[in-house]
Amino acid sequence: MSTDTPRSDTDEPRTETDQPLVRVAGLEKYFWENDSIVDRLLGDDPVAVRAVDDVSFDIREGETLGLVGESGCGKSTTGETLLRLQEPTDGRVEFDGQNVYELRGASLTEFRQRAQVVFQDPFSSLDPRMTIGEVVQQPLDIHDVGAPGERPERVRELLERVGLSVDQLDRYPHEFSGGQRQRIAIARALALEPEFIVLDEPTSALDVSVQAQVLNLLADLQEEFDLTYLLISHNLSVIRHICDRVAVMYLGEIVEIGPADVLFADPKHPYTEALLESVPRASTEERNRERETLSGDVPSPRNPPSGCRFRTRCPMVIPPDDLEIDQADYRAIMNVRERIEGRDVSLESIDEFDPDDGEVPAGDVPGFVAAVKARLLDRELPPRHDEVLEDALAELADADWDEAGRRLRETYESVCERNRPALGDDDHPVACHLFDEEGAGDGVETSRRP
Repeated sequence: MSTDTPRSDTDEPRTETDQPLVRVAGLEKYFWENDSIVDRLLGDDPVAVRAVDDVSFDIREGETLGLVGESGCGKSTTGETLLRLQEPTDGRVEFDGQNVYELRGASLTEFRQRAQVVFQDPFSSLDPRMTIGEVVQQPLDIHDVGAPGERPERVRELLERVGLSVDQLDRYPHEFSGGQRQRIAIARALALEPEFIVLDEPTSALDVSVQAQVLNLLADLQEEFDLTYLLISHNLSVIRHICDRVAVMYLGEIVEIGPADVLFADPKHPYTEALLESVPRASTEERNRERETLSGDVPSPRNPPSGCRFRTRCPMVIPPDDLEIDQADYRAIMNVRERIEGRDVSLESIDEFDPDDGEVPAGDVPGFVAAVKARLLDRELPPRHDEVLEDALAELADADWDEAGRRLRETYESVCERNRPALGDDDHPVACHLFDEEGAGDGVETSRRP
């Protein structure tokens, strides 16, 4: 896929002013489970799914901010909550200086006119029972914009502007291709002459050959109508070509944000590096390059990790400052510890050491420890760490899970799990202990990774 020439290091962002049009501060959106009347009667505690958790960023007038991350990280929920399509759990969103969540009546209606959205799926976002002329005209009718007799002409102008023929006004959405349906959705979003548009994966449902056309159309419309965009996407190639700044999201949090050219050239957060590493390279010279993929699964937003949420998959977790250990060995021990603390080890399946009355006989403990270690660990550890691990596993012979976890935590607990890293407020902030003062307290450089 190709689009217009990507921004160079010398390009200035397309902004009219440095004042933010949109300011998001501490935005939270939780979805609650076990929260029905029946659950309350049964005494079940509500469980929060933290889709968006303390997110803050600004969008300056005239710029495009890209919001990227893996599927399920909370990007779309952020966009919908920002527009008040969903009510927030907490936080504040200001649009042109006004708190969006305090708007009522005419003020809220005005905000709806000034801020629009283009959804990911252009088929499900269009009413199949309405012609495309009716689809595009509907916002004008709802907001009573213009004289009724003038609205059809406005619809024709919009359709022509997005590259569709006015002869297609009476056709239905199913009669169009995916790219054409997305153009219809864009025309509908432009009907009320908004200033700000959330583009929620606007090209992900389209063929690659069509994606560039739609992206170029969006860039042209931004220039022509002085639009401000929040572009949500997992496609980093798209983000790199049309965004002025990029915010990287992981498990409901922003972990890094900065100018697009700077972030792509010098990513700071290990998660950002992993995302960029996953982008396919067009050059044949890089076909044999070694790629470091992320290990482990994305944790559940129902029970996110303490401290840095990326620590369970991060290849650069910070060990205690008095601990000399290879990162691979440290990661292996941390994985064992997490399984022990989660009681995710089946001791009963170790047949030759079936506990008698809940305990392994003292003479069998060394063999029991060796069997458990072989099951949980696929590598040899240095003697010092092997001894600590064996002492902890020995506690499992008495099924003392808490003591086994405590022994490992006492030696291997990281600043990454104790403290939640702050994003900061400089030009290229990153939420990572490798770059903050708390990380520096564990023997880590604040400006450069070890």
